[in-house]
Amino acid sequence: MGFIKAPATKEMLFEAVRDRLGPEALELVERAYKISDDAHQGQFRLSGEPYVVHPLQVGYILYELGLDEKVISAGLLHDVIEDTVYSRSDMVRDFGTEITQLVEGVTKISEIKSQSRETEAAENIRKIIIATIQDIRVILIKLADKTHNMRTLSFQPPEKQRRIANETLSLYAPIAGRLGIYKVKSELEDLAFQVIYPEEYQDIKKRINVKKSEREEYIDKLQLILKQRLAEININAQVEGRAKHFFSIYRKMKTKEKTFDEIFDLRAIRIITDEIKDCYGVLGIVHTLWTPVPGRFKDYIATPKTNMYQSLHTTVIGPDGKPLEVQIRTTEMNAIAEFGIAAHWVYKEGKAHANERHLTVKWLEVLQSWQDSALDPKEFLEELKYDLHEDEVFVFTPKGEIIQLPKGATVLDFAFRIHTDVGLHCKGAKINSRMIPLRTELRSGDQVEVVVDKRSKPSPIWLRIVRTTSARQKLRAYFRKLREETRKDLEQGAESAAELTLNADVLEELKRKPSHDKSQKQGQAVQGRVLVAGLRDIPVRLSGCCSPLPGDQIIGFVTRGRGVSVHKKNCSVAMKQREEEQLRMISVDWDYGQTEPVPVRVEVKARDRQGIYLEMVKSISGTQTNILEAGASTVQKDTLMARFMIEVEHLDQLKEILGNLKRIPDVVFAHRVK
Repeated sequence: MGFIKAPATKEMLFEAVRDRLGPEALELVERAYKISDDAHQGQFRLSGEPYVVHPLQVGYILYELGLDEKVISAGLLHDVIEDTVYSRSDMVRDFGTEITQLVEGVTKISEIKSQSRETEAAENIRKIIIATIQDIRVILIKLADKTHNMRTLSFQPPEKQRRIANETLSLYAPIAGRLGIYKVKSELEDLAFQVIYPEEYQDIKKRINVKKSEREEYIDKLQLILKQRLAEININAQVEGRAKHFFSIYRKMKTKEKTFDEIFDLRAIRIITDEIKDCYGVLGIVHTLWTPVPGRFKDYIATPKTNMYQSLHTTVIGPDGKPLEVQIRTTEMNAIAEFGIAAHWVYKEGKAHANERHLTVKWLEVLQSWQDSALDPKEFLEELKYDLHEDEVFVFTPKGEIIQLPKGATVLDFAFRIHTDVGLHCKGAKINSRMIPLRTELRSGDQVEVVVDKRSKPSPIWLRIVRTTSARQKLRAYFRKLREETRKDLEQGAESAAELTLNADVLEELKRKPSHDKSQKQGQAVQGRVLVAGLRDIPVRLSGCCSPLPGDQIIGFVTRGRGVSVHKKNCSVAMKQREEEQLRMISVDWDYGQTEPVPVRVEVKARDRQGIYLEMVKSISGTQTNILEAGASTVQKDTLMARFMIEVEHLDQLKEILGNLKRIPDVVFAHRVK
């Protein structure tokens, strides 16, 4: 089933519903249309059409996705509560709570008027995601709404067109992809592509049209060859050309730096069979007829994607000596590939069958990971976009279980995917029986074993290592709990020693008192990275004498006119200063989870040889550390001294950097310069 792009009429919708869903379903849909038409009377779209045209098209798209009369009716009604006098109670009376809740889930947050469009967009999407967790049909209605709005985007002012198209390309199209609804994803991408890159769109469209007849002739030839061979082994299969949508061609040209003529999957076929066993039979025939291209076979039947997509993918050298992409799948797999979750979500008396519920578990897990209310809008959108745009890798546990993760995920992401406790107490890991760093990115086919030690605890730099939203959330939750426990201990008088007490008047004075002492230049002023008596926003200075880093054990002193001075616990200068100035000690602790870096100077001595300095730079950069300053000089014959100023967020990060530098051949020592 394909989408019609021309506007549907109400008669088309009614006839389609009656034919597929029956007279009772038709009665509900007709009622929903009439209410929507009446409620929107006098309202018009920018195109000049009556407003009801929009909900009608949304309803028809939902019909094309294979959804039932309740979802179609909710699509017809999705704007009436927000935009008309027709109320929620009216809808409950006329259509019941189920349809009303679907409509409410889709309703835009019109009352949120933020200073930032980014904040407003994030809150809209966050609400949709939360509503979708309660009922996954909500996102299907929203995608149908977005699809018709994109089809009519040309009536908006140019600036608004570009903003909406960018939002669609970065968020809504990928959401459709993650839910497996590639029909919607492809259309949204092409509609957005046409607005954002109009010249490139027209160029690709023209090039495709020029070669259309040549491609069709080629596909016809392949169909004859394949049908004849498949008939010989009694496999019933449909062979068709696979249309490549415009944006996917453009994206491949950009990411792989290829010209239009080098994109060989413009010539692609899809073979659709009745049964799974026939898919592998067809694969054998294809590989017998034409030579397979090494490394281009993927079995998504044995290992389905997270969105339940299943298919065999292979690339062969076709009869004309050029690469040819082939997809092989069953009829059911093809429906899932085009309509994703909509192909499964068949409601009976308001409830899904057990197998449909099972099939949605992975999607709901993804949605759950997107609703962390602790994230600010910018973080939320960044993490959502990362999850949406990444491809997947398939790795194995030692027992052979397949684990799916986004491309770019690290060993630490794998540990958290296995279990939260495995992640929190991860000490190390092996890939294919070889010990590797926790930041190592996974590749499909890796066998991963996590080394767990109950005494091991997370480091704040792990927040930079993990790539998945779920792992990052689990780490944030751990550090939030750690802060709360510290605060609770302080409130319960855990710092009972007299020298650790500080009355509320002193704390208030520290909060508001500006610092004028010139000696402050001897340390680094920080705020929000260190908790003072469990409180943030107290003026704090990291002392220059010992330069403590997050991860060091620390002590704090209330100084005269320069806030709280923070030292390493074993700092001899601090003890001397305390006695001389009779300073009062106060409880301090790192505010883990805060990621403001500290400048640290590192010195490396090595035997001078060609390329060793670049190896040092690469070693530091490999830990995702920012280098502020770098330099090197030859101090004696064959001896090189290199100096780096780097930004470090935690003691563990510095240990990793120094450890990596020491492992470089010909390095004599690497240490921190205070």
